[in-house]
Amino acid sequence: MKKAINFVRGSIRAEVACPYPERFINLCAQEGIEFWDLSRVSETDVRLTLPIKGYKKLRVLAEKAGFDARPVKKTGVPFFLWKIRKRYVLLAGMVLMFATVWSSSLFVWEIHVEGNDKVTTPEILSELKAHGIGIGTFGPSVSSEAISNDLLMKLPRLSWIAINVSGSRADVLVRERIPKPEIVDENTPTMVYATKSGVITKMSVLEGARAVQEGATVEAGDVLVSGIMDSISSGRRTVHAMGEVTARTWYAFSAQIVLPASEKAYTGKTQTKTAVIIAGKRINLYLNGGIVFDDYDKITKITVLRLPTGNILPFAFVTETYTDYKPSGTQMSLLTATELLEKRLLDRLNKTIGDDGQIITTTFDTAVDGDIVVVTLKAECTEQIAALRPFTAEEQQQAKEQPPKTNETEN
Repeated sequence: MKKAINFVRGSIRAEVACPYPERFINLCAQEGIEFWDLSRVSETDVRLTLPIKGYKKLRVLAEKAGFDARPVKKTGVPFFLWKIRKRYVLLAGMVLMFATVWSSSLFVWEIHVEGNDKVTTPEILSELKAHGIGIGTFGPSVSSEAISNDLLMKLPRLSWIAINVSGSRADVLVRERIPKPEIVDENTPTMVYATKSGVITKMSVLEGARAVQEGATVEAGDVLVSGIMDSISSGRRTVHAMGEVTARTWYAFSAQIVLPASEKAYTGKTQTKTAVIIAGKRINLYLNGGIVFDDYDKITKITVLRLPTGNILPFAFVTETYTDYKPSGTQMSLLTATELLEKRLLDRLNKTIGDDGQIITTTFDTAVDGDIVVVTLKAECTEQIAALRPFTAEEQQQAKEQPPKTNETEN
């Protein structure tokens, strides 16, 4: 950054000849003359770099102190402009270029959305465009507060949105609305039932009467904890049954794949196409749009132009590279196909049992029928199988009936 500042204001590399260079350096410090890059040429000569104002002070000091100072090299914008002061066309072109760059920074050429998860970025950009914010929009005309309020009406899943336009970049910060948690009415009678079949290994009943015991085999839909409780003192009553039930479960999944000729043999031949994007419009820099290869990989590289300040310019270069390859004819190995299918089956199993489930054992069986490979996964797991449901009509009728008189006490 300092080099850029020195280049803009201009600097002079000077050589100073005096009998005592140390005395000269002390005089510069006393007079407040700024310099850098000091080097000694001989016993009496030193070289240093100064800004233009500093060199003028140095010349005055040299006349008073009786030593010689002469410029060796002049660099920077002021000297460049002095050289071309009579080249009016070049000066006009430079002025036009800087005016174009400055004016382009007043328009939005880049939109960055941050903070969204459920609401997709294309959905937000589409609404922004409908409200007049898109590539090429005049930045100072953007009314952030008014547009934010309209967007919240159009996108009810957002709770907050802010649009900050800085130069040619628009930062859109959003916060998604957190859904209200489901309110559980603990006064509503419920049953705890099994969502999956299995063998119960652990039960923790918080409210209600056990309908099964640990070690029992249950099927999906069976009642695990009943919301109907009997007692001699109060008769039959209903409660909001709650509990956690862990069970051993078993799964069998199968997946298959056809062994394809998927390996690639690259020939080393490539084809490159270039294009330029100006204000969101693509202009191809090639005439023939066809690809000479039958089978190829495509790599696209987009280079965006930016100013030293970080502002993006409305220009970008696109380079598309096509790499030719020929199918090798070698089929995917049986081992590779098996490993691929096993991974897919394990991913499916993990999604099925969820984050709280645990896999105890797994076995894989592989069968080959011609080019078709079939892998079967058999697994034993432990997972939470309890869920709540309201009473059925039959259970509601049963809750109204009085229990038979017995000597049993309430659980």
